[in-house]
Amino acid sequence: MSEVNERSAPTGNEALRRIRTDAVLAALREHGPVSRTELAGLTGYRPSSLTEIVRELIASGHVLEAGAGDSSGGRRPRMLEFNPAAESLIAVSLEGEQARVSVVDLAGELLGAHSRAVDPHEPLDGLVALIDQALKEHPRPRPGRVVFSLPGVATAEGAVTLSPVLEALGGRSLTDALTERVGLPVQVSNDVNLIALGERERGAAADVDDLVLIYVGYGIGAAVVSGGTLCRGAAGFAGEIGFLPAGLPPTPHTGGRGEFERRWSVPGIRQALSEMDGDSTGAPVAELAARAGEPAVAALRRQVIEAWAYAAIVCACVVNPARVVFAGAATELGPDGLAELAELVGSAAPSAPEVVFAELGAQALHIGAVSPSLMSPAANTTQPSREG
Repeated sequence: MSEVNERSAPTGNEALRRIRTDAVLAALREHGPVSRTELAGLTGYRPSSLTEIVRELIASGHVLEAGAGDSSGGRRPRMLEFNPAAESLIAVSLEGEQARVSVVDLAGELLGAHSRAVDPHEPLDGLVALIDQALKEHPRPRPGRVVFSLPGVATAEGAVTLSPVLEALGGRSLTDALTERVGLPVQVSNDVNLIALGERERGAAADVDDLVLIYVGYGIGAAVVSGGTLCRGAAGFAGEIGFLPAGLPPTPHTGGRGEFERRWSVPGIRQALSEMDGDSTGAPVAELAARAGEPAVAALRRQVIEAWAYAAIVCACVVNPARVVFAGAATELGPDGLAELAELVGSAAPSAPEVVFAELGAQALHIGAVSPSLMSPAANTTQPSREG
């Protein structure tokens, strides 16, 4: 699942400045405090090439001078460090009709959270009210922007596709509408992509450059990272595994949810449990694990595992990841379920990836939302941007 950039890649001085700013922020987040000379070594740029960028980042508060470092015989160097308190970020996410707003600092640490149901007929009203509440209750550190993570794809104009709760927007630009009403720059990113970035930075995929993250929730989506870079596809639809054929021949695509997603997402599993014994209002994946001793539930559980393994095998055959990370409600399947998933994927994929559960929960999205390429002050933050 992915999104499309609003504009073509920047060229010339603008591109170089953005690339260098992202590199500086990423290096300081991971390795700081460091000297200017060490920073040049980490980024591959000469100190003279970084002077203006470092000066601008100090002026904006994103970088701090952290005293003097150790001397190697000459003058003691001035050390630089990343400042996560330079600003806060409003992270908005959707799970079905439930919207959540998290206020986080630039390290992805949660400062506050609010949630409410959103009317799919008037989704903007609920979203704006929730953002306004967060801004009122968490004015410090100053909010710098809103990152809206959604299931689906944001077009070049900021319109949303494959996101049923936002269908009422029609062809209107989500970024333009939210920017106008909340008074902050708005970026739109795919939720599963952000989760994958977070897990790759600090979680279950921190040591691999080639991975697939499969998220199971209100829908099913995947993020593909190859060589350390997110794959988005020609039109931004890479990872839309909810549209995998449920059988042969494949049925035509007809709307915002594919047959595979309808059957094997959380709502689909809940419906199957309800049809089995009349009611299932809790967490259906956890219920599958807890009731695995019941023959009928065990059979459904096996079907779910086989379906998710099928999605992982398809991804493994196409992009050959070192690791497949299952996230969202899939983590509620438990160790036995994970072992079955891994066994199925390992027996069918030609180069079997390691299969694991995500580790960070909701924090993965927060960490992904503050990735350096999204937070760069040099980046265009008033339009949809690509992360990673």
